[in-house]
Amino acid sequence: MNAGNRKTILVVDDVAENIAILEEILREEYRVQAATGGEAALKIARSDPPPDLILLDVAMPGMDGFEVCRRLKEDGAGASIPVIFLTSKDKAEDETIGFEVGAVDYLTKPVNPDTVKTRVKAHLELREEALRVSEIRFRRLFETAKDGILILDAETGRILDVNPSLTGMLGYSHEALLGKHIWELESLKDIAADKDRLLDLLEREYAGYKRVPMGTSDGRRIDVEFISNAYLVNQRSVIQFNLRDITDQVAAERQRQEFSERLHHYLATSPTITYSFRIEGGRSVWQWVSENVERILGYSQAEALLPDWWLSRVHPDDRKEVIHGLPELIRKDVLAREYRFTTKDRRSIWLRDELRILRGEDGSTEVVGTLTDVSAGRKAEAELALKSAALEAAANAMLITDREGRIIWLNSAFSRLSGYSREEAIGRNPRELVKSKAHDEGFYRAMWESILAGMVWNGTIVNRRKSGDIYSEEMTITPIPDTAGRIANFVAIKSDVTERESSALRLEASNREKDFLLHELHHRVNNNMQIISSLFRLSSSKVVDPGDWGGMGRRINTIALIHQQFCESDDISRIDFSKSLRGIVDEVREEWPATAKRVVVAYEAEEALLGMGMAIPAGLIVAELVANAFGHAFSDLARVGSLRIRLGAVETGKLEIEVRDDGTGLPQGFDPSMAETLGMVLIMSLSKQLRGEVTFSRESGTSARFRFPLRSRDASLIPVDPEPKEQ
Repeated sequence: MNAGNRKTILVVDDVAENIAILEEILREEYRVQAATGGEAALKIARSDPPPDLILLDVAMPGMDGFEVCRRLKEDGAGASIPVIFLTSKDKAEDETIGFEVGAVDYLTKPVNPDTVKTRVKAHLELREEALRVSEIRFRRLFETAKDGILILDAETGRILDVNPSLTGMLGYSHEALLGKHIWELESLKDIAADKDRLLDLLEREYAGYKRVPMGTSDGRRIDVEFISNAYLVNQRSVIQFNLRDITDQVAAERQRQEFSERLHHYLATSPTITYSFRIEGGRSVWQWVSENVERILGYSQAEALLPDWWLSRVHPDDRKEVIHGLPELIRKDVLAREYRFTTKDRRSIWLRDELRILRGEDGSTEVVGTLTDVSAGRKAEAELALKSAALEAAANAMLITDREGRIIWLNSAFSRLSGYSREEAIGRNPRELVKSKAHDEGFYRAMWESILAGMVWNGTIVNRRKSGDIYSEEMTITPIPDTAGRIANFVAIKSDVTERESSALRLEASNREKDFLLHELHHRVNNNMQIISSLFRLSSSKVVDPGDWGGMGRRINTIALIHQQFCESDDISRIDFSKSLRGIVDEVREEWPATAKRVVVAYEAEEALLGMGMAIPAGLIVAELVANAFGHAFSDLARVGSLRIRLGAVETGKLEIEVRDDGTGLPQGFDPSMAETLGMVLIMSLSKQLRGEVTFSRESGTSARFRFPLRSRDASLIPVDPEPKEQ
């Protein structure tokens, strides 16, 4: 193994002899560091670069191995280092503790050298695979994230990476951003204006900002919210910014705020007084009156809530008619009348009084109403009509309900959205009209509890039109409190987002399909890694000829070649194996360049579609047979030889591959089942794996025939007229 590529193993033991034994076992393949105590071990583990694996003694004075491992796993950098415990104890509870604190394995002293090597190698390979898979997963998440992501060198302020969402958001190309100082870019200068601000972000490690204005490459201004997160990558401080375009959200919030302010302004400045009272024992007990009562009538809100305040100030000539109108209110739930009223400065004005009864689920009865000075009514009516028309003309559906959720006002956009006319909707709860079965009662309960608590509710809800059609709407419900802080009404603004939701579902389905393909790719790579691992195990236990080690690269390249063909295929489940043969032979030719110049290779191959489970073993067998021919059949350096490779069906459901050379031929008495070379062991083992057989014969050289059955789900044959071609 190249010394520069050696992995580092940290051995921690308070007994020097134990360290020496492990160094002797490992030093041929690994770089070994040693520590005799817990503090020293932690210092080495936190160094740069850290060790790749730690062999840790459990029983040590001071800080024992369990505590060392526990502290190591609390570190950001050390948490990923595999720890194998070493102990002279043989207790199950000790092993349990070891795994609980984060160890990956457990060895009992005195150690077996082969076991140590095997375990160390296995856990290093597992770590490498985990890191590789983690990197692939991170890159896919980075590239497909909806939020814009920017990664910055904290010390220099240079941009290290950006994802497609950010380049799309700002309108810059990937190349235009990489390597630039962040404060050089007009769009990003408000995020980190100078190096001092970057250092401040680095010290804070995590920071969030809302509603930051930002310019795009085409001169537009957008609003973003972002968070910054500082962390280390290979001992290098970086800052990651996650940016989200909230331009539409800010605009909607601004619209809602403006509407809320207009509504509040309307209630405060309108010539109409809003009030509510309860009927108790035949008497009117006032509950609430809007603050403009003092401006219009001269009475404070407190005075207006005193018993008999209202009735005692109704003009005596109108009092009887006013009282007699209450039965009509109770009967019809609504009532409108006009009467004279005495202001605090003793002026007599005309009020238009409009009332409505709200009946609670608990049997309570509340009357809400408005008092309008109609003495100069035309001006006030024109103002009210204008504001009502503005809300009526709004593109978004709007409605106002009372505290119990009954609709008291709606605009035409709501009728168009829901299909219900104003007459059908007024006085009814929206859930009675448009509720679908898409949400359970818990959903509505949570919504109701939120707005009753005074919080604005915003979300997407699936509803049903009068026609029965299902649609999605984005809705914001704003609670309107009275002067006492009690929620009196709710204002709802709705937008039809059915098409947007459908697009989101299609995107989600597409993402699920990609996840499936990623899982399939991971499965195939895992199988290939298992084959490579088996090759190394065979090489360490079966090989007799040291030259067999030279073929390991060729075997791995054969697997990689077939895997690449699968990746480039339109159908990732199968490949045409006949197209793999030339690539496999080319790998062998590079291993014997001098022989390759003297050997003419001819191919006679039918198209054969094989799955990966059959293509890789078959490819390895062909590679070994061709390698045997190049390595043994053409030892006469002056002789020009030929090699013929044939692929085709021999009978129903079976495929045969023949490798024939005109070289020196097999030695007398050759028995492939007794051969101990790695290549022949692989040929016999892989042929059994495919439930096939390999036969050898001396026919003017050597002929090796490999015949195996096809599984219909993994392969198929498409006969063609083969034309042998020479190379």
